[in-house]
Parts: sequence; C-alpha cells; structure tokens
Amino acid sequence: MSRFHYIGSATELPLGERGSVLSAKTYNEVKNSPEYKKQREALRLQGIIPLDDIADLSHLRDEDCLVYDSEEDAAGIFIEELGYWNDEIRKHFRSPYVYRISPNWGGFSVSPKLKDTLLGSYNASLKCCRELIRLMTDYGVSGAEFELYTCWAEEEGLPRNKKYDRIFDLASLSLEEGFELREKEYIVVKMI
Repeated sequence: MSRFHYIGSATELPLGERGSVLSAKTYNEVKNSPEYKKQREALRLQGIIPLDDIADLSHLRDEDCLVYDSEEDAAGIFIEELGYWNDEIRKHFRSPYVYRISPNWGGFSVSPKLKDTLLGSYNASLKCCRELIRLMTDYGVSGAEFELYTCWAEEEGLPRNKKYDRIFDLASLSLEEGFELREKEYIVVKMI
C-alpha cells in the first residue's frame, strides 16, 4: 500500500514539481566519467550487479534522463490535482482547494537519528519538508491556514483519528528536532 499526503489551501496552488535542481552534466557525461565507472566497480565487488550490466540502456538519450548531483538536489515536492476518484478525501478538509502532494526522492519525515546513519536521505527528506514549508510561505498570507492530511491508499474515506489532530503556527516549526506527517494525522498550519 502507498501512503498519500494531501494539502488544503484557501488559494489555488501551482501544480507540478518544486525544489529539485538538475545537474549541469548530461547523462552521457556522467556514465562515461571515471567516478561513475569506479562506483560501478565498487558495486560489483559487493556482489551487486549494476542495472546497465543487465539491461541495454544504449537507447537512452540525454534528453530522456534527468541527472542530479546528489540526493538532496533530486529532492523536492510534486503537487497534483485531485481526480474525481479522490472526492472521498475532500471530506477531511475545510479548504476549497485540496491537492495531493508527494515528496520527490526524500520524504515528509525528518528524524535526527537518520542524520547519523544516512546523511543523504536525511538531507533529501529535510529538503522535501522545507519545500512544503516554502510552498505555504509563498502562497499563504497572514492569518491564512493550510491543512495537511496523510492516509494510506484506499483509506481516504475512513474517519480520521482525531487524537492525532494538531494545530501549529509555521513560525514555531523546527524541522531539525524531528518532523513527520503520520498516518491519519490532520494538521492545521497557521500563518502568522
């Protein structure tokens, strides 16, 4: 099953991707670089077979591939309109505009423990959360509210667990202490 995240807003939000930063390098420059060849050899020594050893990727052109310099550069958020099949989720929101938001590469969960073990994943998730905050800052005005809700696929119509409801102002949010959009959690974010 998949976990879905939603945002409600009093104003329309832009659709599409926000936050990722493409590399100046092309796919062919990367795959022919000494660093890439060294990484592939290291994988083989670990018993891991690189994908391009299994599948013929020679048909891929530079314009078919997105290249990023790091996990953090790849991270961002994607905002999409809800289709008619998502009408059940709207009952959890008071806002007139409701969208599905997805983290790209990272997630909407930042744990200080992750920083010590998987720094790249920590930085990517931190960036996804910051992009979500930046979205609210860019499109919210003083006194406005945003609503966030998370649930599993096919559970959009189920009642939310009100014991998880939270209200906070955006100015008091500190991601470095840890943050997570949890299952069936409804959050009202107030703009001050």
